[in-house]
Amino acid sequence: MATKKTRTAKSEVRATGLERRFMMRNVLVRSVLLFVLSPGLGVAQSGFGGIHLLEGYSVVRVSTIDAAICTIGGKSGFKIYFEAGPNEGSWADPGELGRYSWFRQRKIHGLEVRYALVRPGLKTQWELHRSRGLPPGNILLVTFLLGGNKSDHTANFCAKIASLDELADALLMIATFDPSKESF
Repeated sequence: MATKKTRTAKSEVRATGLERRFMMRNVLVRSVLLFVLSPGLGVAQSGFGGIHLLEGYSVVRVSTIDAAICTIGGKSGFKIYFEAGPNEGSWADPGELGRYSWFRQRKIHGLEVRYALVRPGLKTQWELHRSRGLPPGNILLVTFLLGGNKSDHTANFCAKIASLDELADALLMIATFDPSKESF
């Protein structure tokens, strides 16, 4: 009998963990939808590509010959790096699915957009030099395919994620990016 109760308790704990993950995913999706559908809500300023920055965030631009480079900086040293240009390639790569905790591809503003989160503990080329003392992995990669599925003309975002709040902030701001608002 004790074994049966132990199995039931373990099943309940596992189900609770799955339910918690499902609830967090729903909260993030609803937050992104609310933010996109309510463009004035919680917006501090507008940045590059029509992106809406949350309160407490700012953008620094760097000039280069063949790419647009920006950094969105915010709370506690959290940064989102951005590069766009004709030769950038896809940072969120469907050929690297084994490296990701999750990978999704969706249409936004008529463009295919790839989302990926590098697995915790996995060191990749996306590991940032100044990663705030965080362990490897947990890097959000988002790629807007500006020239179609087979083109290297892309707009890419990369952010080292320390918490669900940072993930939510990054997704909320990146979801408002509209490449038609600026030339990349």
